[in-house]
Amino acid sequence: MITKEFLDDICFITQHDHARVSLDLFLMINPDITQGLEKLEELKYAIRNHDCGWIEYDSAPKTDKLGKVFTFQNMKPSLQDELWMKSITSSVIPYSSLLIAEHFKALSLNSSTRQGKNNFVELCERYIRKNHSKLLENINHENFKVHLGFLKFVDLLSLILCREREVVKDLIPSINGIDGNVFSVNIKKVDDSIYKFPPGFLKAKQNIIEIPYKMLPMELIQTPKKLKDEFRHAETKFRRIGLSS
Repeated sequence: MITKEFLDDICFITQHDHARVSLDLFLMINPDITQGLEKLEELKYAIRNHDCGWIEYDSAPKTDKLGKVFTFQNMKPSLQDELWMKSITSSVIPYSSLLIAEHFKALSLNSSTRQGKNNFVELCERYIRKNHSKLLENINHENFKVHLGFLKFVDLLSLILCREREVVKDLIPSINGIDGNVFSVNIKKVDDSIYKFPPGFLKAKQNIIEIPYKMLPMELIQTPKKLKDEFRHAETKFRRIGLSS
C-alpha cells in the first residue's frame, strides 16, 4: 500500500494500481527512445505485474498497535520478501519473472534497513536456479540490462507521482537505450500535480496520467476494523497529474 496524507485524510493507493501507473508512464515515452527493444511485450508485462503479489495483502490497510499504517516501506523485511516472491512466482512469462526478480534484488540490496538481515537475494536466486536456469543462460544480458533499467525507471517515477513528491536532484537514474545511447531525464515538479520532463522525452508535449486512490479520514487508523470496512466500501477516485515535455 502507498499512502499520501491530504489535510485530515489519507489517500491509499494499492501496489498493483501503482504498477498500472508505471505501465502508463512507459507507454508515454517517445518511441525513439524505446525503439529496437526486443521482448517488448515481456517488458510491458513485467512493468504492469511487478507488484501483483501484493493484491491480496492490499485488500485493506494494515496498521500497527500505535495506529501507523503499514506500507511497503515500513513493513517487516520477512513479509516484504514473501510478497516480492509472490510477485515473481505469479508471473506467467518466464522472462518477465526474471526482470521482476532482478528489480526486487536491487531494491533489497540497496535497502538501508536490511543490513545484516537480508535473505531475499539468496531466496530469489535459489528460485531462479530451480525454475529458470536455462533461460538465464540463453538471454541477451545487454538487452536484459536495458529492459531492467526501464522497469526501475518507471517504477520509481510512478512512486513519486503517486505521492506527488518533489523530484530530488539525481534521484532519477539515466536510461540506457538499446543502441547504447544514454538518456538523462531531468524531471521537475513545477506546480501542484504538474511535472516537467525534458523536451522530446514523451510522445506528446502535454499528457495526463490518472492515479487511482481511496481517501479515508485519518482518525480511522485508531479503529483498524472500521478502517478496513470503510476502505472496502470506499469509492475509487482518480487524481489527474499533468506531464509536460
